[in-house]
Amino acid sequence: MSELDRRVYELHSKVMNEFMGGKCYDVDESLVIDCIRDALTSIGLSINDVTLFDLDGNVTNNISNAKYVRVTTTSNYVSGEQIFTFALIKLRNKYRVLYLQSAVKES
Repeated sequence: MSELDRRVYELHSKVMNEFMGGKCYDVDESLVIDCIRDALTSIGLSINDVTLFDLDGNVTNNISNAKYVRVTTTSNYVSGEQIFTFALIKLRNKYRVLYLQSAVKES
């Protein structure tokens, strides 16, 4: 494994562990995006963009219609843009954010 691959693996593992460990569980609708931003920032990522998608993959501006969140970030630790996708699950008027996948877009 190359040094870059190792750093990507470590960074993306931190993100996965953070969200699969209960971060952003049972969050009010108005705080979902802030919770995601705060969690990623605490890991050392800088947020570039947050996009919500409905079940069909169409961009939506309404979180109550959203099923997925894509967050693009950058980091001093790994070059290129880091892309994270999360699922949004609504239970009893609260949201849970679950890690789905990640990718690197090299510059």
